[in-house]
Amino acid sequence: MRQDIEAIRRAFGCGDPLAQTIARLGRPSRHAGGAVRWPLDDRIETSLLISGSAREIAFGRDGAMLVLLSLEIGDLYGDLAGSGNGDTQVEAVGPGEATHFGGDAVIRLVESYSCIGVAITRQLSQRLTTLRGRMIEAAMLSATGRIAAELLRRAKMSDNNVIRPLPVFSDFAVTVQSTRETVSRTISQLEKRGVLQRVDGGLQVVAPHRLEEMVY
Repeated sequence: MRQDIEAIRRAFGCGDPLAQTIARLGRPSRHAGGAVRWPLDDRIETSLLISGSAREIAFGRDGAMLVLLSLEIGDLYGDLAGSGNGDTQVEAVGPGEATHFGGDAVIRLVESYSCIGVAITRQLSQRLTTLRGRMIEAAMLSATGRIAAELLRRAKMSDNNVIRPLPVFSDFAVTVQSTRETVSRTISQLEKRGVLQRVDGGLQVVAPHRLEEMVY
């Protein structure tokens, strides 16, 4: 099965015929790591990540960077709610591919197929929940607590609590609003205590309950 069709099915919970219809309305493109994926131009309002991963980030006036959301295959990004771009952009973490839709195409799909509107609503709801959690963590947890919470979050999204690929400490630090040194030191200490373990191409959370204790 084509990769774009599979990603569309994953995003909208639809069958192959509708997935193929949606694919014909989009414009696919490949991108390199670090490339800005949103905003692109005025004609593109919504995009779907087909392969690779990306992140939505915001920048402060002093150059500080804040990761708002991590995006994976099947995730939509762009102006989903029709409220404009604001002060954020979407950046590719590594090489990948996306399909881009104009605003009229998305509106027609939502009007014609209820599953499209439901899928967009669910993604927006999930992101609100994620952002609310990050706000609470930033306000109430120490740097160590935020690191533990992010490790748990990533472990739960994977098989056998293995985080793959191995986190890049500098990127991880931006996500948890800490420093690379603090992330490196904390993860090293957790490995020595047997909470984390290096495995082929990743990092396994061996004792999730120990991380939970650090968070709460």
